[in-house]
Amino acid sequence: MEPFGFSKEKASQALAKEGIDVLVVSTPVNVYYTTGIPVIHVAPNPILFVLYNQFPTLSLVRNDGEESLVAWITYQSTKKFSWVTDVDGIGSPKAAMENIAKKIEKWGLGGNTIGLESLMPRYQADFLKDRFPNAAFVDADQALLDMRQTKTEEEIERIKKSTEISEHAIQAMMEAVHEGITDNELLQVGKRDIVDQGAEGWDHMTMGIGASDPEAPGQGTEVKCGDICRFDVGSVWKGYISDMSRCIALGEIPAGAQDVVDFVTSVQEYYVDNMQPGVNAKELNAKAKEFAKAQKKGTCYATGHSIGLECEEFHLFSPMKVLDAPFEENMVLDIEVWSPFKGAGLLGVEDCYRITSSGCERLSTLDKHIAVK
Repeated sequence: MEPFGFSKEKASQALAKEGIDVLVVSTPVNVYYTTGIPVIHVAPNPILFVLYNQFPTLSLVRNDGEESLVAWITYQSTKKFSWVTDVDGIGSPKAAMENIAKKIEKWGLGGNTIGLESLMPRYQADFLKDRFPNAAFVDADQALLDMRQTKTEEEIERIKKSTEISEHAIQAMMEAVHEGITDNELLQVGKRDIVDQGAEGWDHMTMGIGASDPEAPGQGTEVKCGDICRFDVGSVWKGYISDMSRCIALGEIPAGAQDVVDFVTSVQEYYVDNMQPGVNAKELNAKAKEFAKAQKKGTCYATGHSIGLECEEFHLFSPMKVLDAPFEENMVLDIEVWSPFKGAGLLGVEDCYRITSSGCERLSTLDKHIAVK
């Protein structure tokens, strides 16, 4: 099996940049990225994720890109999913850490710089620090983000397929909207559609009906005539995630609502039209804010976040964080812009894009206007 995103060259460059001699990969999403073994929460059978507390799956990445893997000894299909050839089976958390420590010792790196994820379980970090008192332990989160932030063609194709599935699910929910239908019923429509299209599952299914909390659907809220319904969906295709949202009004579109969507769409498209390799995210965000302010059409909030194995791998720009770094070719990101609107919380648009050598390619296809039913 060939890696779908990981490469020895990228890993070696990322580790060298952070001064890391050996990286201990512990979180399921990064173990999946570095090895291909399906330890993520939406695997066909997420047993490795479920049993992570009893039989942790971990990988080691050396500064030359070479890898080693430990996994649950009962799992017999490692070679079918992983390109890593140096694999050992373990039957307990202690056995996993002993195996990792012995490999570090075999490589002669016990006194070198060891990179750990900030989300590594405490028992794992404590074990390694006790075992290697002369080692320097550093945060390896940035190294992993550097490996993951530009996507391979295989990764991009997976995100494209995920986007297609999410859009189809949004359309299915829009078609199902009628007066009296509940958010619970609409959630079932969306989930069923995602699975019927062959995806592993859904990463998120945010849904607002009128003024309801879009982050907490499933409370039995009924759609009423005049409501604007917002569907924000991320499906998972071969581990990769999309992030799309669209709005539909039952009956007539409330006065002023489409004007708000037109405004935020213009801001979104300002980002898109000016995004290309080498452009600084912080500088573009400042100019986009000036553009939005000059429209004199109210307040809006913009977020651009990298997507891939996670919905929000890192934020390039948002109301809370702005990255002072340039865009790079084959970054894949979501750009969402929202503005407050009475009776609907926030109205906006959200789409997936890919940075190309000459600009920005839109991966999503749905019309950006408020649909009407």
